Amino acid sequence: MIVGGAGGHAMEVLDILIANEMDDNLFFYDDINPVQVFQEKYSVFNNLDQVKAHFQKDKRFVLGTGNPAHRKKLHDLFSSLGGDHIAVVSESSICSKYALFEMVDVLNLTFIGPNSKIGMGSLVNTGTQIHHEVQIGDFCEVNPGAVILGKVIIGNFTSIGANATILPKIKIGSNVIVGAGCVVTKDVPDGVIVKGVPGKY
Repeated sequence: MIVGGAGGHAMEVLDILIANEMDDNLFFYDDINPVQVFQEKYSVFNNLDQVKAHFQKDKRFVLGTGNPAHRKKLHDLFSSLGGDHIAVVSESSICSKYALFEMVDVLNLTFIGPNSKIGMGSLVNTGTQIHHEVQIGDFCEVNPGAVILGKVIIGNFTSIGANATILPKIKIGSNVIVGAGCVVTKDVPDGVIVKGVPGKY
């Protein structure tokens, strides 16, 4: 398996892979940071020829970066080389059996409530709460400690900052950045940055 990225977020993904006993034959890919070894043990590929050759033996890959645009780029790149995207779900998370999510990374100590739907390639980070009937689009990033209350709708490629709170029934567009600690009390259009308490753009 290959983890796309060899930075800080990849460290957290690695911890879950180890806990889930999925760290056999594990490699990392990073074409930005010129490292050869990750966490003193795992080899790092620095070019796509290495990735393509590895996919001949093991097609699995996971995303080890948080940024929505970078996650999408790596997903498309690895898929085009023949890779199969798999999700990382922490055993410490609490996910309703009525929640719908595929190819979504769910990190430690998260809660996903019933009838919620989370789009492909999204990241639900450590300690996040996503309550009932929330809809989140593709390749979104929900950062640590964020709380998304019932019936919120979020578009694609949106980033919800650490410890932000989204009040019930709010609609947030695509390509939005919600700042850390922000409290969103009204609907938010596409492509804006929201920050403060209450959130303003």
